[in-house]
Amino acid sequence: MKKNSLKLLLLILISGIVFTTSCIKKQEKQIKKLEDNIALLQTENTPVRFKILEKTEDSLSIIVKFYNADKKEINHFEKILNGQELSFDFYVVPVKDKYVAFPAKIFTDRIAADDGIILYEFYNQEGYPGIFYHKDINKDLYKGLKEVYQNIKTGQLDSVSEHFGNMVHDIKKFNSFLPGNVYSIVVHTKGGIEIIEE
Repeated sequence: MKKNSLKLLLLILISGIVFTTSCIKKQEKQIKKLEDNIALLQTENTPVRFKILEKTEDSLSIIVKFYNADKKEINHFEKILNGQELSFDFYVVPVKDKYVAFPAKIFTDRIAADDGIILYEFYNQEGYPGIFYHKDINKDLYKGLKEVYQNIKTGQLDSVSEHFGNMVHDIKKFNSFLPGNVYSIVVHTKGGIEIIEE
């Protein structure tokens, strides 16, 4: 009886190792495809535009729009947030000599980052990060970006090496976003995320 239990345990352990190894190899293959095709990404992309509709002493009323690489709107939302200083958090993944940035959260000086609005679903298009889509996208680049996006969305960060966060925001005492103005968040694949007033 003990021998059978030991054999079963050993079989389960070996199956687990084989499955884990298979998953890791699959992820490595997808990352390699992404690395081989990363040069096909546009060097500059504007995935997010936003406008402060109204600003009071206590809150911000905003509209945020998401765009694909063909500059077409794919989604938007309107929200009133407590606070005066608006922050956008991005999840950045280095791939070869380039950087791929995924909009992650919005929060303010009165809303902690952990309690911010999670943005991934606003540009989710059948499991693909729609902000990178353009009509001539390479199939392998598409698959690689989709795999990385799924890992980020589901919190499987161990499979995404050397990732880091990047935040862009306004600071009230220095330079505040003004109501009525439209702002673009521009992402550069050579590194850097900036907010530009249109």
